[in-house]
Amino acid sequence: MKTISILSLTTLVLLSTLGQVHSQALRLATKNTNGTEEYLYFHRKANYYEYASSARPQRIKLINIKQKMIQGGQKVHYVKFPGQNGIYQLITNGATLFCVNPNGSRQEFIPEEKYVSRGKNGLIEYIYTQGPPPSYFYSNNKSPKKISLTMVKGDMMTMVFKVKFPGSSKVYQLKSLSNGNILCTNPDSSQQMFVKEN
Repeated sequence: MKTISILSLTTLVLLSTLGQVHSQALRLATKNTNGTEEYLYFHRKANYYEYASSARPQRIKLINIKQKMIQGGQKVHYVKFPGQNGIYQLITNGATLFCVNPNGSRQEFIPEEKYVSRGKNGLIEYIYTQGPPPSYFYSNNKSPKKISLTMVKGDMMTMVFKVKFPGSSKVYQLKSLSNGNILCTNPDSSQQMFVKEN
């Protein structure tokens, strides 16, 4: 088996993940200074965006006004919220999206995948991957604040990644499966499936 650098490995994983979701909504996220998060979901086949936030998780379908290409081959979607006049510019730049708000302020949205594992006693656990460069996060329904996981190592041939929580020596193994889900092997050798959210 060939072990590659964490940055190269995680970049390849992100590109692989983005390729797998061509028929699903692409989720993009940004974190605000007050700790809240905002999300955009781009439905590629139908060519529209939805908006949600950590404070308001119900998705809102945005209204397409127009689209155009600008310098460097970047695509701009002009959108607005239903019942509002403010126009937002959503500018794609590689894997990143920049939102220019009606007041001229800008936000950077980066690709994020969300995986869900429903356990015993009502516990729901989440793994998030963001990038580029990719990072891994954990949260659950009882403690929703995302915790950044530390990448220990990864193997591109097996698509297996080892991570740990900050300040802990316990290592968790995350294996990306061909169906897009993640199989987590915990330090006690128990396993749980994290299912990719669409």
